[in-house]
Amino acid sequence: MDIVLEAGIENLRTKSVRQSTFLWQLIEQELIPLGFKIASPALASERGSHISIQHPEGYRINRAMINPKADNKIIIPDFRPPNNIRLGIAPLYTSFMDLYETVERIKNIVLEKEYALHSENKLQVT
Repeated sequence: MDIVLEAGIENLRTKSVRQSTFLWQLIEQELIPLGFKIASPALASERGSHISIQHPEGYRINRAMINPKADNKIIIPDFRPPNNIRLGIAPLYTSFMDLYETVERIKNIVLEKEYALHSENKLQVT
């Protein structure tokens, strides 16, 4: 709690808005052309510190993020049925580079069809 108080709630919210705007722009540029849709409100004032994206292969893309092949970094999104991938931002420790790398990872999962390595059978806990 001390670190949150030291950082300041207003400063954290400002960073959260900047990061969610940056993430939104990356999604528009890199993921929308790959069949993704943004399911979060467009106005930063109407959304929290996350962006939800949708894709027909949302579940398996989510699984590929959590269980990557080889040397890829693990990314922990939040899956919401039927096809929502929720990307949370924790402004206290999430960097802009983390957001860029997340979008690039999702893009590569789709381009390389890495999601196809994962079953369509949904686990109880995603």
